Amino acid sequence: MAWAIPEGQLHQSCKETIGTFRATEQRDLPELSKFLVRVYKFEPSDFHFDPKFLAWKYLDARDGWQGGRSYLLKKDRKIVAHAGVCPVSVQLPNGGIVSSLTITDWGADPTTPLMGVTIFRKLMTMAPTCFVIGGADVTRQILPRIGFRRVAEAVTYAAWLHPWQEFRSHPRTRRSALRLLHGLTHPARNRRIAGSGWDFAPVDQFDDSLLPILSGTRLPWTRCQRSVADLNYLLKCPHARMRGFLLTRQGQLAGYFIIGRADWEARLLDIALDSGDASDWKSAYAMVTRVAMSDASAARIRVLATAPMLSDALKWNGYWRQYEEPIALYDPEELLGQAFPVSFQLFDGDSAYIGADSVSSL
Repeated sequence: MAWAIPEGQLHQSCKETIGTFRATEQRDLPELSKFLVRVYKFEPSDFHFDPKFLAWKYLDARDGWQGGRSYLLKKDRKIVAHAGVCPVSVQLPNGGIVSSLTITDWGADPTTPLMGVTIFRKLMTMAPTCFVIGGADVTRQILPRIGFRRVAEAVTYAAWLHPWQEFRSHPRTRRSALRLLHGLTHPARNRRIAGSGWDFAPVDQFDDSLLPILSGTRLPWTRCQRSVADLNYLLKCPHARMRGFLLTRQGQLAGYFIIGRADWEARLLDIALDSGDASDWKSAYAMVTRVAMSDASAARIRVLATAPMLSDALKWNGYWRQYEEPIALYDPEELLGQAFPVSFQLFDGDSAYIGADSVSSL
């Protein structure tokens, strides 16, 4: 499903601001990279601001999206604000689709803070609804003032796979010592799922055999719609090493998942089963954990869960509650009024690409 405000309308609506508002182009990426490093105070070597990563994130084609996914506000030929768009189609249990988006890499030059709010307001109207998971303190303070309301909580779970790996490969600090102690006392449960017939198989690319799974007709909760093109786009991420897998049960296709790893931490970017059975989800996460454990360089795995059944399945596999963030929603027409809980994944936003050392104290 395609949606987006025509860019001409966006340009017209921005005439009241001081500066030029437009979609990011390939030639802008080096300047955008330097701007984001300055605003976020990260090291220039951080891969999140590598022009190649930004090109994949914002310029590579996304299925069902028209127009740009990264926008600049420039004044005196310099970037003073930026915001990116991550498009999401929310599939309701009755089959209806609601277009939505979340805003990423939002920042403004400290000398022009109002420009950041201006560009945020522009982009949040590009779809009928808009959501934000977590966000910096300043973001959380601004959201209620521009029409967002808190609707749910998103919980990030983690499981220790090889805690000695992180301890041995990084400079020794009090934080790393605490991680090691926590990892040795909170290991993931390597569930064998005896006699259940579950298995997994790696794939280099997904194909149309997944279409029955992607329809999600048996799920009792609201989820984010996926296409085969969406999944293959994710596999092409140039930095976090992505691996795709098919899930089978008794030899029949049952679902899929995608795991990425950045530095010493693995992340479950996306997973789907066309099932509302709790035991199936426990088995699926057991397969994910087994794959993650096979990567000797991964000390820990991180997973986002916003549906109670998925949280329970993760706990059964030895995952611990790492941190919790609010989900804020802008929905002026109440299109998602009865939709929550929505099963968001790390793919539905930006937290999948945040460095392992910046997400929590452990």
